[in-house]
Formats: sequence, C-alpha cells, structure tokens
Amino acid sequence: MFNRLISVFYSLSGEQKAGMLIGFLLVENNISMLPNVGSLYYGFMFLALLYMLKRQQLLIGSFTMFGLYLVCLTSIWINDVPALFQPYPRFLTFSLITLLVSPALYNVSLTQFRSQIFVTIFKLLQYVILASFIYGMMGGGYGRHQYFHGITSHSMLLGPFAALCTLFWIYCLIVYAQDKKKRIYYGVLILCSLWCLLQAASRTAVLGTLAACIVFLAVYYRNKLGQYLKVLITVCIALVLSFPIWGRYMDKLKEKNGEQTELNTDSREVHWKRRWTEFKESPLWGIGFSSVSTNETSGSTVGGEGKVETGSSWLSMLSMTGILGFSAFLYVFIMAFVKAWNLWHEIPLLSGFFIAILCFWALHMLAEGYIFAGGNSLAFCVWLVLGVVYGVANNKELAYELHQKLAE
Repeated sequence: MFNRLISVFYSLSGEQKAGMLIGFLLVENNISMLPNVGSLYYGFMFLALLYMLKRQQLLIGSFTMFGLYLVCLTSIWINDVPALFQPYPRFLTFSLITLLVSPALYNVSLTQFRSQIFVTIFKLLQYVILASFIYGMMGGGYGRHQYFHGITSHSMLLGPFAALCTLFWIYCLIVYAQDKKKRIYYGVLILCSLWCLLQAASRTAVLGTLAACIVFLAVYYRNKLGQYLKVLITVCIALVLSFPIWGRYMDKLKEKNGEQTELNTDSREVHWKRRWTEFKESPLWGIGFSSVSTNETSGSTVGGEGKVETGSSWLSMLSMTGILGFSAFLYVFIMAFVKAWNLWHEIPLLSGFFIAILCFWALHMLAEGYIFAGGNSLAFCVWLVLGVVYGVANNKELAYELHQKLAE
C-alpha cells in the first residue's frame, strides 16, 4: 500500500502533492495512536497557503466569503469580545483555513489542490474505519463512557468519519455495480462503517447519514423514479430482515439517547436556548466572533483557554455574528447545493455524492458547534467540500478528473 502511495505521490503535480500532504496531515492528526503535530498544524497550513498563492493568478471565488470575514471582524470590534476567547488569533486561524480550502479564492491550481485533499482524506479514512472496526471486534477502542472511538481520538470524530466513508463506499458500489466481487467488497465495507457509526453513538451522525444516503440515491436516480424506488425498497427490506443481526449493536446509541423510543435532545437543548437568547440580544452583528455570553453559565460551556461548547454550528453563527454572518454563510452553502445540482447533467454520481455530503453536514451542524473553529478537523471538512464544489462546478474537466480519482 505504501509503495503505491509513494509512486502515486511522485506522479502528481506540485499543487496535488501539497494537497496530498495536507490531507494526510489532517487524518493523521486525529489518530490516537499517532503523534499529534499540535501547533505545527497551523504552520503547515500557512506554508501551503503561501505556496498556493504563488502558483497562479488568483480570482475572487466568492465575494460573500469576504463579506463573512468583515462581519466576523465587525462583531469583535463592536462587542469588545473578552480576551478570554482570543477572538483575533481565532479569527486569523479561521481566515487561514478558509482562504486555503473554502470558495473564498479560486484558480485552477487551488481547485486541483483542494480536490487532492478531498480525495486523500476519503482514501485514508477507508483505512481508519476498517482498522477501527477490526480494533472494535478485538474489544478495543472504547473510551470515556464506553463510547467507541476506534483508532481516532474521540467518538464524536469517528461518527462523522464513518458517515463520510459510508457515502464514499456507496459511491464506489455504484461505480462497480457490474462487478460482483467489487459489489460484495464494498457492501461489506459499508456494513463495517455502519457498525462504527452505531457504536460511536453520535445521534446526529446516524440521522445525518440516513438522510444523506436517501438524498444521494434520489439525486443520482432523479430521472429514474422506478429504479430509485426499487433500490430504496430493497434496502429497507434488507435492513428489516437483518435487524436481529445489526439491532444489537445499537446499545450505545440507545444508552446515550436515554430512551429507546425517541430522540432525546436534553443534552443540547440548554445550549440551543442560550444561543437563541444571545442572538436576540444582538440580532444584527451578534455578540462577537468565537464568544459566548459570560453572564450565564447555562448553555455557555467555557473550558480552558476560552474553549466553548456552543451545541450547534447554525445557532452559534446566529449568536456570534447575527443575521449578517448567518446569511452570508447560508448563501455560500445554498449556492454549493445549486452548483452540485447543476453538475448532475455531466456527472450524476458526483453530483449526488456532493449533495449527500452537504446534506450530512447541514444536519450534523445542528447539534455540533465547530463551523468557526479553524483548528477543528470537522470544520476543515465542511469548508473543504464547499471549496471543491465551487471549484469543479466551474471547470468540468476538473470535475471529471476528481470523479476518476474517487473511483480508482
């Protein structure tokens, strides 16, 4: 495997090599058994940005992104955010990551760079999920509260990673639909990722994956309703018949949910209420980028070095940057859906894949507040898919190239 990776690496262009290194760094930094590069993470990202800025003349990809930067800065200035939250260093980190991978800047080199990161992350996550599954079967990978994290550093990372792999392996399953051995192979891998997803006990990741899979197939078969219903009914029947097998692996999810019959949102509700209250206090600009109210402790979980748990990316955008910041991000996000939808005429499978991933992140961000956290790997993945969609939608040749790399 490593010899093949090395040979592939040397065959790539400069921007693709840089993309492969950044993708490797992102995944490696979340593996508990490997050393964490710490602050060097930002150094690598900064060097990558400098390198990409020198490659080719830049174009403004999304003026709305620069509007978002302005709103974030204004929210800090107007609210005089406490130094505890380190607003300016966090804004610089956020700007660094988003300039590197989001739709803010655009050229062909950046699109190739981002596409290579995208491919590298998915290719490596396959091994992460498979290794986690094997580790779990051996009785390992259960950490705090006995929630499964596999070989990753946290169960809340494993859940989204398993979700992404599920979508990716469905993508591969469709590509190799005529190859019986490949169908069996990817079918088994999908079961492995679903097992990891259930054991990680991330309720939002489970629901997001379910919705994303349904949307994926609906988009891909959007002109073939009969075939879509046939696939959907077949999958539903298979799930019902196999419930005695996989149903027993829902123990962690049921335990976390508190009740077996409904989704318990108590662990997030207090944060959601507090974010809404903060939004009403300053609906236009918000209460300040990277901050939460210090007037009340409920719903304002603040850890060491000003780290916060907001409980929702969508609501944290409203509370931190108000209607202006929220609207800017929502516009960028919706336009990504539109661009991915329009890509269906050229590459239906890639179009469905992009839309499914966007749907997953849209749902996952309802209960996880990381979108403004530049150092968070999940935030990186969200901004990356936005950047990739914007880039390949403007260059169909690069879209085909990305499709081929994913299908290899």
